[in-house]
Amino acid sequence: MKTSPEKLFLMTSAEFLREFYGKIDEAVNRLDESQLWARPNAASNSIGNLLLHLAGNVRQHIISGCGGAPDVRARSQEFAAIEGGTRTVLLANLKQTVEEACAVLQTLDTAALLEKRIIQGNDVLLLRDIYHVVEHFSYHTGQIVMRAKEMSGKGFGWYQHLEGT
Repeated sequence: MKTSPEKLFLMTSAEFLREFYGKIDEAVNRLDESQLWARPNAASNSIGNLLLHLAGNVRQHIISGCGGAPDVRARSQEFAAIEGGTRTVLLANLKQTVEEACAVLQTLDTAALLEKRIIQGNDVLLLRDIYHVVEHFSYHTGQIVMRAKEMSGKGFGWYQHLEGT
């Protein structure tokens, strides 16, 4: 049976969230607890803030906005935190959130992709909102990976198979 483009979009969105989570997990696990909450300057967020922010964003947009769960997000608290969770707790929370979101995406009726819903105070088309959540997750994954490289002085081997090509 052929997979519809709509179903493929939902499945791929879930795959990307899991892939990006894996990179975040690897990056964060090379840092100590003090590095997790370090801010390079007052205008920047710590990796801990970004982990809280990603969990809040995915929960609000996918689990609540697409899946219908209550919206309990306190966005400003994600950025105000200067401590508040160990690496283990923050990663477990993000992983659980990603898995819940993937379950929503995998069971979402594809007709809903063309529905408009109020999410974060905006009237949004679900297809566009899901696309934005994946892009947003990717963006912050890059920030976390870059900060982990800067702090650890080590790169990642994700693309070693392409060296010399």
